[in-house]
Amino acid sequence: MIADPSLKSAFALEDVAKEEAAIRAAMASYNAALNGGKTAAVTPLYADDGVFMPPYSPSAVGKAAVEKAYDAVFDELKFNVAFTIAELVVMSPRWAYVRTNSAGTTGHRSTGRTTAEANQELFILRKGDDGAWRIARYSFSPTNPPTK
Repeated sequence: MIADPSLKSAFALEDVAKEEAAIRAAMASYNAALNGGKTAAVTPLYADDGVFMPPYSPSAVGKAAVEKAYDAVFDELKFNVAFTIAELVVMSPRWAYVRTNSAGTTGHRSTGRTTAEANQELFILRKGDDGAWRIARYSFSPTNPPTK
């Protein structure tokens, strides 16, 4: 989907389809990296100035901070989740956003418990000079009610 109809002159429909496919591939790579639990697989999917905005935590700004944040996440959590793309919009030749929903389970190393996981997410992606789509901003919030 193209956000601004005036962009149709800048993008041929086949170009938009190609970009959407590349963005879907980037999202699939993120899903696999998250489930794999390896920071080294996640960080290349972020732009150098990327921002990770998890709930209940300060934003991690820049690759070094994003790496540190994911190290902490993976030290505690083991994910088995699947993302479903609810909306994908190419806003310009270099910017897009993706709204997703995810569901599955999360293992908690500190307690040994596995819990149901469900979130809604918003990814803003930027296309790099190398042609790769990377996460510029990522925020999510849980959709399951908190456990009491």
